[in-house]
Amino acid sequence: MLTLRFQRQGKKKDFVFRIVAVDSKTAINSGKTKEILGWLHPKTEKFELEKDRILYWINQGAQASDSCYNFLVKAKIIEGKKRPIKITKKKVKKGQAEGSEQSPQAEEKPVEQKPEDKPAEDKPEEQVEEKAVEEKKEEKKEKAPEEK
Repeated sequence: MLTLRFQRQGKKKDFVFRIVAVDSKTAINSGKTKEILGWLHPKTEKFELEKDRILYWINQGAQASDSCYNFLVKAKIIEGKKRPIKITKKKVKKGQAEGSEQSPQAEEKPVEQKPEDKPAEDKPEEQVEEKAVEEKKEEKKEKAPEEK
C-alpha cells in the first residue's frame, strides 16, 4: 500500500519536510520513494505542493499519514476534518535509564497513620507503657552505682 507522508531533510536544527509517496512497508529514510510531491519548511511556514499529483496518488489508493493528512486539509487540497495525531513514546530499557526509574519510586511515600486514625483506647496504654519503661531505666541506673 502506498502512503503519503513527510520525509525529513536538511540540517540538525534547520530542517525541511518533503511530502513523498512511498510504499508503507519500506523505511522512510531508505530513499526508495515513488515520487516527491512537495516540501514544507515549518519554521517559516512556507510550502510548495503539486496538487494534481497528490490527488492522483490519493485516487490510486494511497493513504496519507495523520500529520500529512492534517497538513493537506490545512492547505485546502483535501476536504475533511483533521485527524488526531498518535504519538508513541519510545520504550526505555531498564539498564539504560536507572535515574528515570528511581524518580517514580522516590515520589511514592509510605502512608503514615494520623493520630486521629488510632483508637482512643490505645493512647492511655501507650503512655502507661512508656512510663513503665522509663521507671525500669531509672532503677537500673540507681542499682549500677550501688554495686560498684
